[in-house]
Amino acid sequence: MKILYLEASSGQVVGGSLTGVLHMLAGLDRSRYEPTLVLYEDKRVIKSLIAQGIQVRIFSKRRLPKEHSLQAAPAYNKAKGYPGVTPLLKNLRALGTFVFETLPAARRLARLFREESPDIIHVCNGFRGNMDAIVAARMCGIPCVVHCKGFDKHGFIERLAAPGVASAICMTRAIEDHCRAQGMRPPEYNVVYDGLDLEEFRPTRASADVREELGIELDAPVVGVVGNIQEWKGQRVLLEAMVEIVKTHPKAVALVVGAAHRSGRNYADGLRRFVEKNGLTENVIFTGERADVGDVMNGMDVVAHTSVRGEPFGRVIIEGMCVGKPVVATRAGGVPEFVSDGDNGLLVPAGDAAALAHVLRTLFDDADLRRELSEGALEAVRRFSVEHHVEEITAIYHRVAQRFGIPVPIGAEATPILDGQT
Repeated sequence: MKILYLEASSGQVVGGSLTGVLHMLAGLDRSRYEPTLVLYEDKRVIKSLIAQGIQVRIFSKRRLPKEHSLQAAPAYNKAKGYPGVTPLLKNLRALGTFVFETLPAARRLARLFREESPDIIHVCNGFRGNMDAIVAARMCGIPCVVHCKGFDKHGFIERLAAPGVASAICMTRAIEDHCRAQGMRPPEYNVVYDGLDLEEFRPTRASADVREELGIELDAPVVGVVGNIQEWKGQRVLLEAMVEIVKTHPKAVALVVGAAHRSGRNYADGLRRFVEKNGLTENVIFTGERADVGDVMNGMDVVAHTSVRGEPFGRVIIEGMCVGKPVVATRAGGVPEFVSDGDNGLLVPAGDAAALAHVLRTLFDDADLRRELSEGALEAVRRFSVEHHVEEITAIYHRVAQRFGIPVPIGAEATPILDGQT
């Protein structure tokens, strides 16, 4: 069965959405599935994918500017204050984007799809992020599976398109609830949590070796936040917490692991200025992007998830669990679905630096609590194995194939109904 995956993320970084796709591709049975990946920009992972025998194609999309001249006009801004005007303008903007950006891109994508001739198209950025591909799949008569990974704002165009796709996959139940609340009605919903190669991700270097490389004392309390640096990821919340933590734990270190997203470069510069202004230069280390995230996590005592708004999933959480580290996570979005407070992690309110500082102090001072949470994390993370993830995703492909008269791979005719299908 030939599956074409389309990943439209940008920003010159490899984010959680693409990382999830990479793990899924690595776990596919290549004797049954032939994957092709379409990216919207060049990524550093392409060479590795090609080495694995996965075809990669780059699609360059022409985008309309987000800003326009009317936004500076006093009459335009005054008109927006009248009842009903702002929704009307949003709908007109959405319609203009569809006509002048989405449709031209869809026509070009349709040519690519016809060249590749896949059995199923799997788009990885939801209805809003992949509308061009959804339209192109419809043009070509190819069933399209839509993977929803965020709390997108859906308008009338997305609602009109939803019934015409083959299936919708939501990364958490919270995302499904969000889509339903916005009137999205695809033929079926499936909740499938992202997967992780648990064995591949486990650290290969000792904690002491990692700390030596980074110049951290062996007895220093260490907390780390991992992810692309951008405002909504909330790295500043951890730095604000560190201002209080160093008052009682002067040797404490915070690791900020990740590259700055294209839209987060000013934010990253602001983080560094905050560190200097608050005298934290000896307590905060910016590691930049790391290929050995599992090893770096092994050098931490605690992994922090600090998103300031509802996180759709939070891959860093299951990564921390896989390494056996206590995880402190934001109580919002899809996170509470798999982080049980006090069992396999601890939850704090989004954006609350004081609450985060209190929890981190408690963990730094209580080795027994850290051990209990570590044991709970290692047990909980088993459900996120890439093998389980791929099994659920391919079961969806098989049901879609059966509905559309597409042959399923030999030995895969039985297609169980998923617990998350609704």
